[in-house]
Amino acid sequence: MGLKVKPYLEMLRVHHTLFSLPFAYVGALLRGPVDLRLAVLIGVALFLARSVALLANDLFDRDLDALNPRTSNRPLVRGEASPKATALLIALMSLGFVLTSLLINQLAFTLSFVILAAELSYPFSKRVHCFPHFHLGAILGFVPVAGAIAVSGDLSNLPLDYALALFAWVSGFDVLYALQDVEMDRKLGVKSIPACFGVKASRALALMMHLISSGLLIWFSLTRGYLIGLASTWLAVILMLSQHYVALRNPGRAFNMNLAVSLLLGVGILVDLLYKV
Repeated sequence: MGLKVKPYLEMLRVHHTLFSLPFAYVGALLRGPVDLRLAVLIGVALFLARSVALLANDLFDRDLDALNPRTSNRPLVRGEASPKATALLIALMSLGFVLTSLLINQLAFTLSFVILAAELSYPFSKRVHCFPHFHLGAILGFVPVAGAIAVSGDLSNLPLDYALALFAWVSGFDVLYALQDVEMDRKLGVKSIPACFGVKASRALALMMHLISSGLLIWFSLTRGYLIGLASTWLAVILMLSQHYVALRNPGRAFNMNLAVSLLLGVGILVDLLYKV
Protein backbone atom coordinates (compact mmCIF):
# COMPACT_ATOMS: atom_id res chain seq x y z
CA MET A 1 0.00 0.00 0.00
CA GLY A 2 1.41 3.36 -1.02
CA LEU A 3 2.21 6.19 1.33
CA LYS A 4 -0.69 8.62 1.74
CA VAL A 5 0.43 12.19 1.17
CA LYS A 6 -2.61 14.03 2.56
CA PRO A 7 -1.91 13.38 6.29
CA TYR A 8 1.61 14.79 5.94
CA LEU A 9 0.34 17.87 4.10
CA GLU A 10 -2.14 18.32 6.93
CA MET A 11 0.70 18.26 9.47
CA LEU A 12 2.74 20.79 7.48
CA ARG A 13 0.00 23.45 7.88
CA VAL A 14 1.28 25.66 5.06
CA HIS A 15 -0.70 28.63 6.41
CA HIS A 16 1.73 28.68 9.35
CA THR A 17 4.54 29.50 6.93
CA LEU A 18 2.43 32.22 5.32
CA PHE A 19 1.78 33.46 8.86
CA SER A 20 5.46 34.26 9.43
CA LEU A 21 6.78 34.89 5.90
CA PRO A 22 6.08 38.67 5.84
CA PHE A 23 8.22 39.13 8.96
CA ALA A 24 11.23 37.54 7.28
CA TYR A 25 10.95 39.90 4.32
CA VAL A 26 10.46 42.91 6.61
CA GLY A 27 13.71 42.03 8.36
CA ALA A 28 15.47 41.51 5.03
CA LEU A 29 14.30 44.78 3.47
CA LEU A 30 15.24 46.72 6.58
CA ARG A 31 18.85 45.81 5.79
CA GLY A 32 18.77 46.49 2.06
CA PRO A 33 17.40 45.47 -1.35
CA VAL A 34 16.52 41.80 -1.88
CA ASP A 35 16.97 40.23 -5.30
CA LEU A 36 14.82 37.38 -6.60
CA ARG A 37 17.38 34.68 -5.76
CA LEU A 38 17.65 35.76 -2.14
CA ALA A 39 13.88 36.23 -1.83
CA VAL A 40 13.33 32.64 -2.97
CA LEU A 41 16.04 31.28 -0.65
CA ILE A 42 14.51 33.11 2.33
CA GLY A 43 11.08 31.71 1.51
CA VAL A 44 12.39 28.16 1.09
CA ALA A 45 14.44 28.36 4.29
CA LEU A 46 11.46 29.61 6.28
CA PHE A 47 9.17 26.91 4.88
CA LEU A 48 11.67 24.18 5.75
CA ALA A 49 12.33 25.55 9.24
CA ARG A 50 8.63 25.95 10.05
CA SER A 51 7.92 22.46 8.67
CA VAL A 52 10.57 20.95 10.94
CA ALA A 53 9.01 22.70 13.93
CA LEU A 54 5.46 21.61 13.12
CA LEU A 55 6.35 18.01 12.31
CA ALA A 56 8.54 17.69 15.40
CA ASN A 57 5.77 19.04 17.60
CA ASP A 58 3.30 16.48 16.26
CA LEU A 59 5.83 13.64 16.43
CA PHE A 60 7.10 14.21 19.95
CA ASP A 61 3.68 15.15 21.37
CA ARG A 62 1.70 12.30 19.82
CA ASP A 63 1.39 10.50 23.17
CA LEU A 64 -0.04 13.61 24.83
CA ASP A 65 -2.18 14.46 21.79
CA ALA A 66 -3.84 11.05 21.99
CA LEU A 67 -5.05 11.81 25.52
CA ASN A 68 -6.39 15.29 24.76
CA PRO A 69 -9.79 15.37 22.99
CA ARG A 70 -8.85 18.61 21.21
CA THR A 71 -5.77 17.07 19.57
CA SER A 72 -6.80 13.42 19.34
CA ASN A 73 -7.70 13.74 15.64
CA ARG A 74 -4.21 14.63 14.44
CA PRO A 75 -2.78 12.36 11.70
CA LEU A 76 -0.15 10.66 13.86
CA VAL A 77 -2.74 9.90 16.53
CA ARG A 78 -5.23 8.60 13.95
CA GLY A 79 -2.55 6.31 12.60
CA GLU A 80 -2.76 7.85 9.12
CA ALA A 81 0.81 9.14 9.34
CA SER A 82 3.82 7.03 10.26
CA PRO A 83 6.20 8.13 13.05
CA LYS A 84 9.13 6.74 11.05
CA ALA A 85 8.11 8.61 7.89
CA THR A 86 7.57 11.78 9.92
CA ALA A 87 11.02 11.46 11.49
CA LEU A 88 12.52 10.96 8.03
CA LEU A 89 10.73 14.08 6.78
CA ILE A 90 12.11 16.04 9.74
CA ALA A 91 15.64 14.84 8.95
CA LEU A 92 15.34 15.66 5.23
CA MET A 93 13.82 19.08 5.85
CA SER A 94 16.46 19.86 8.47
CA LEU A 95 19.16 18.99 5.96
CA GLY A 96 17.40 21.08 3.32
CA PHE A 97 17.21 24.03 5.73
CA VAL A 98 20.92 23.82 6.56
CA LEU A 99 21.90 23.61 2.88
CA THR A 100 19.58 26.48 1.93
CA SER A 101 21.11 28.56 4.73
CA LEU A 102 24.56 27.76 3.35
CA LEU A 103 23.47 29.16 -0.02
CA ILE A 104 22.42 32.38 1.74
CA ASN A 105 25.62 33.15 3.66
CA GLN A 106 28.05 31.72 6.22
CA LEU A 107 26.40 33.29 9.27
CA ALA A 108 22.98 32.00 8.21
CA PHE A 109 24.51 28.54 7.86
CA THR A 110 26.04 28.69 11.34
CA LEU A 111 22.83 29.92 12.94
CA SER A 112 20.73 27.30 11.16
CA PHE A 113 21.90 24.72 13.72
CA VAL A 114 20.85 27.00 16.60
CA ILE A 115 17.42 27.47 15.02
CA LEU A 116 16.97 23.73 14.54
CA ALA A 117 17.98 23.10 18.16
CA ALA A 118 15.41 25.63 19.35
CA GLU A 119 12.66 24.12 17.22
CA LEU A 120 13.39 20.50 18.06
CA SER A 121 13.55 21.26 21.78
CA TYR A 122 10.26 23.19 21.89
CA PRO A 123 7.99 20.11 22.22
CA PHE A 124 9.91 19.09 25.34
CA SER A 125 9.76 22.52 26.96
CA LYS A 126 6.19 21.95 28.17
CA ARG A 127 7.46 18.89 30.03
CA VAL A 128 10.20 20.84 31.79
CA HIS A 129 9.00 24.34 32.69
CA CYS A 130 5.90 26.52 32.85
CA PHE A 131 6.93 28.96 30.10
CA PRO A 132 6.88 27.15 26.73
CA HIS A 133 5.02 30.17 25.32
CA PHE A 134 8.20 32.24 25.60
CA HIS A 135 10.13 29.51 23.80
CA LEU A 136 7.67 29.69 20.90
CA GLY A 137 7.68 33.49 20.99
CA ALA A 138 11.48 33.58 20.77
CA ILE A 139 11.49 31.26 17.74
CA LEU A 140 8.98 33.33 15.78
CA GLY A 141 10.40 36.61 17.06
CA PHE A 142 13.74 35.64 15.52
CA VAL A 143 12.24 35.50 12.01
CA PRO A 144 12.86 39.19 11.09
CA VAL A 145 16.34 38.95 12.60
CA ALA A 146 17.03 35.95 10.36
CA GLY A 147 15.75 37.94 7.38
CA ALA A 148 18.15 40.78 8.17
CA ILE A 149 21.08 38.37 8.56
CA ALA A 150 20.22 36.82 5.19
CA VAL A 151 20.89 40.21 3.55
CA SER A 152 23.78 41.53 5.63
CA GLY A 153 25.65 38.38 6.63
CA ASP A 154 26.52 40.00 9.96
CA LEU A 155 24.98 40.93 13.32
CA SER A 156 24.88 44.71 12.85
CA ASN A 157 21.72 46.83 12.78
CA LEU A 158 19.37 43.98 13.55
CA PRO A 159 15.62 44.84 13.92
CA LEU A 160 15.57 43.89 17.59
CA ASP A 161 12.68 46.23 18.43
CA TYR A 162 10.48 44.59 15.80
CA ALA A 163 11.63 41.14 16.94
CA LEU A 164 10.81 41.94 20.57
CA ALA A 165 7.35 43.15 19.56
CA LEU A 166 6.71 39.88 17.72
CA PHE A 167 8.03 37.89 20.68
CA ALA A 168 5.57 39.62 23.03
CA TRP A 169 2.66 39.19 20.60
CA VAL A 170 3.25 35.48 19.93
CA SER A 171 3.94 34.65 23.58
CA GLY A 172 0.78 36.48 24.60
CA PHE A 173 -1.55 34.74 22.18
CA ASP A 174 -0.03 31.34 22.96
CA VAL A 175 -0.85 31.90 26.63
CA LEU A 176 -4.45 32.65 25.64
CA TYR A 177 -4.53 29.59 23.40
CA ALA A 178 -3.36 27.39 26.28
CA LEU A 179 -6.41 28.40 28.32
CA GLN A 180 -8.55 25.85 26.50
CA ASP A 181 -6.31 23.01 27.76
CA VAL A 182 -5.71 24.16 31.30
CA GLU A 183 -7.57 21.32 33.06
CA MET A 184 -6.28 18.66 30.66
CA ASP A 185 -2.71 19.96 30.98
CA ARG A 186 -2.89 19.69 34.76
CA LYS A 187 -4.27 16.16 34.48
CA LEU A 188 -1.52 15.08 32.08
CA GLY A 189 1.29 16.95 33.85
CA VAL A 190 1.84 19.30 30.91
CA LYS A 191 3.29 22.61 32.00
CA SER A 192 2.03 26.00 30.82
CA ILE A 193 1.40 29.39 32.39
CA PRO A 194 -2.37 28.71 32.72
CA ALA A 195 -1.75 25.24 34.19
CA CYS A 196 0.91 26.51 36.60
CA PHE A 197 -0.47 29.90 37.65
CA GLY A 198 -4.18 29.85 36.87
CA VAL A 199 -6.55 31.47 34.40
CA LYS A 200 -6.74 34.94 35.95
CA ALA A 201 -2.97 35.43 36.10
CA SER A 202 -2.62 34.08 32.57
CA ARG A 203 -5.16 36.52 31.13
CA ALA A 204 -3.43 39.41 32.89
CA LEU A 205 0.01 38.35 31.61
CA ALA A 206 -1.24 37.85 28.05
CA LEU A 207 -2.84 41.30 28.07
CA MET A 208 0.35 42.87 29.41
CA MET A 209 2.39 41.16 26.69
CA HIS A 210 0.03 42.43 24.00
CA LEU A 211 0.07 45.97 25.36
CA ILE A 212 3.88 45.89 25.25
CA SER A 213 3.79 44.49 21.72
CA SER A 214 1.27 47.12 20.59
CA GLY A 215 3.38 49.96 21.92
CA LEU A 216 6.57 48.64 20.31
CA LEU A 217 4.87 48.04 16.95
CA ILE A 218 3.28 51.49 16.81
CA TRP A 219 6.59 53.08 17.83
CA PHE A 220 8.42 51.04 15.17
CA SER A 221 6.28 52.36 12.30
CA LEU A 222 5.87 55.85 13.72
CA THR A 223 9.57 56.56 14.18
CA ARG A 224 10.45 55.22 10.73
CA GLY A 225 7.73 57.12 8.92
CA TYR A 226 5.91 54.01 7.68
CA LEU A 227 2.48 55.50 7.05
CA ILE A 228 0.86 52.43 5.53
CA GLY A 229 2.59 50.28 8.12
CA LEU A 230 1.27 52.53 10.90
CA ALA A 231 -2.30 52.29 9.60
CA SER A 232 -2.15 48.50 9.27
CA THR A 233 -0.48 48.24 12.68
CA TRP A 234 -3.35 50.11 14.32
CA LEU A 235 -5.80 47.66 12.75
CA ALA A 236 -3.63 44.78 13.94
CA VAL A 237 -3.53 46.21 17.46
CA ILE A 238 -7.32 46.45 17.54
CA LEU A 239 -7.59 42.79 16.54
CA MET A 240 -4.79 41.77 18.90
CA LEU A 241 -6.50 43.33 21.90
CA SER A 242 -10.03 42.32 20.92
CA GLN A 243 -9.01 38.66 20.96
CA HIS A 244 -8.88 38.92 24.75
CA TYR A 245 -12.64 39.46 24.75
CA VAL A 246 -13.17 36.62 22.26
CA ALA A 247 -10.94 34.33 24.34
CA LEU A 248 -13.36 34.64 27.26
CA ARG A 249 -15.72 32.39 25.31
CA ASN A 250 -13.54 30.66 22.71
CA PRO A 251 -9.71 30.64 23.03
CA GLY A 252 -9.42 28.67 19.78
CA ARG A 253 -11.27 31.31 17.78
CA ALA A 254 -9.15 34.02 19.42
CA PHE A 255 -6.04 32.17 18.24
CA ASN A 256 -7.29 32.14 14.64
CA MET A 257 -7.63 35.94 14.72
CA ASN A 258 -3.85 36.11 14.76
CA LEU A 259 -3.66 35.01 11.13
CA ALA A 260 -5.21 38.37 10.23
CA VAL A 261 -2.98 40.15 12.76
CA SER A 262 0.14 38.67 11.14
CA LEU A 263 -0.86 39.87 7.68
CA LEU A 264 -1.62 43.36 8.95
CA LEU A 265 1.64 43.58 10.89
CA GLY A 266 3.79 42.36 8.04
CA VAL A 267 2.20 43.42 4.75
CA GLY A 268 1.63 47.08 5.61
CA ILE A 269 5.28 47.59 6.57
CA LEU A 270 6.39 45.61 3.52
CA VAL A 271 4.51 48.03 1.26
CA ASP A 272 6.33 50.98 2.88
CA LEU A 273 9.69 49.26 2.55
CA LEU A 274 9.15 48.25 -1.07
CA TYR A 275 8.06 51.80 -1.92
CA LYS A 276 11.26 53.21 -0.42
CA VAL A 277 13.41 50.65 -2.25
